[in-house]
Amino acid sequence: MGLRQPFGLYNIRTALLAFVLAPFLLIMITTAGFSLRQLEQAAETGMEEEIELIARSIRRPLSYALENGHEETLRRTVTSAGDIGRVYGVYVYDEQGNRITAQGPSNVQVQDIEAASLASRGSEQSAFEEIGGEAVFSYFMPLTDSGGRIHGLLQVTRRGSDFVQQIRAFRTRAISILAGSALLVLILVWIGYQRAIGRHIQSMGRGMATVASGRRDHRLDTQGPTELRFLSEGINRMLDSIVASEREISTRREREYQLKHQLHQAEKLAAIGRFAAGVAHELGTPLSVADGKAQRALRRAAPEDAKTLQDIRQQLQRMERIIRQLMDFARPVTPEHREVRLTDLVQSSLQQVEDERRKHSVDIEIRAPETPCPTLNADRLRLEQALINLLRNAVQATPNGLVRLSWHCTSDAVRLVVEDNGPGIAPSVREQLLEPFVTTKPVGVGTGLGLAVVNAVVTEHGGHIDIGASQMGGARFDLNIPFQPPADSPSAVNAPEVLPHD
Repeated sequence: MGLRQPFGLYNIRTALLAFVLAPFLLIMITTAGFSLRQLEQAAETGMEEEIELIARSIRRPLSYALENGHEETLRRTVTSAGDIGRVYGVYVYDEQGNRITAQGPSNVQVQDIEAASLASRGSEQSAFEEIGGEAVFSYFMPLTDSGGRIHGLLQVTRRGSDFVQQIRAFRTRAISILAGSALLVLILVWIGYQRAIGRHIQSMGRGMATVASGRRDHRLDTQGPTELRFLSEGINRMLDSIVASEREISTRREREYQLKHQLHQAEKLAAIGRFAAGVAHELGTPLSVADGKAQRALRRAAPEDAKTLQDIRQQLQRMERIIRQLMDFARPVTPEHREVRLTDLVQSSLQQVEDERRKHSVDIEIRAPETPCPTLNADRLRLEQALINLLRNAVQATPNGLVRLSWHCTSDAVRLVVEDNGPGIAPSVREQLLEPFVTTKPVGVGTGLGLAVVNAVVTEHGGHIDIGASQMGGARFDLNIPFQPPADSPSAVNAPEVLPHD
């Protein structure tokens, strides 16, 4: 099951928006608002200055025309000023406040008394007024003759809505620019987060999901910023520790299983050994007595009875061999480790099976290594017993066939190989073949104790047996025996030093 994606409101993205982007935008909006107000005031001042400049541009012609009584000049100058799009109205008054000429709505002009008062002050003035429900900006400027005496008043007006519209248009553009800038910043921050952090976090999430799905060997990519690389490396180390712990636990469980299995096998073999020892003890004496009586009877028997008595003795001797195998299997043995030369061990074992080899017309081929092996530190009689059992089984399985005995050495062990060209052993019974009373021979021919004894001998020396198929077509038994006895062997402490044999 994969890791569930984090859908909580509080994550790195929201934290970045809340603690970085939001304060930045707030500061930007506050600064922009203050700047916009300053710009609006500057724009309003600029519009007022435009009216002032228009008034100043027509002041001199109007003063001259008023001083010399040129009414047509006054009218044309006022008309030309009124045609300017930014001007709402232009009005000229004499020194008594009487209107001389005008261009624009009549309701915007001031009263005679007020005009005379403004003219008498002799200073420029400006003011916003509410006239007819409409805001109007007026700029007043006195008109003087060539001697500097005030003899009139100029009033230039502009709609207040012009100020509002221009400021509103300016504000709209400023807000649009601000909104576009904020959106651009948001997009850049989002892209930057995704490129610098988001994709690496998503990669980490996918990696953890892969691990959770069962792929314990998968590791996270150590890429991105230093903090994320440090986190990925930490997770990888944690996964390595988990895998190592699981491997150790698995090894311990396997070891525990093996120990339990070995204990079970030991208990089973001990029970079988006690049973075998009891049976051998109870049958040994009667069989010896019966064989002795048959032997004495054979000496006095008539020729026609001799064959029957001889058959009886053969069966009694067979039963004695079975009892000896039972005793060998049941008898607790403490190996007596001595120096053993492999050539001596092989020659002695071959002599013991020579009669059976001739009986079954089997050839035994010996293959020794070119370089002599070191001497073994082992119990020769027990190893000889194991090798004789293997050779006898191979001879019995391949009448008129071929048996091969070979060996070679490694740095710490020798491998003895017995193989034949007989029918071989089925893979299904190889695992049980070393257990007591398991045999592939016909009923009445084998007891199933020979290979169990071989296994016991090899185990006593710290080795093991491999059973398989031979290239010759039959069975193959590999005895792997270390040169030195195992550390827990009873005689390992006092074992003599093993030297190479020339």
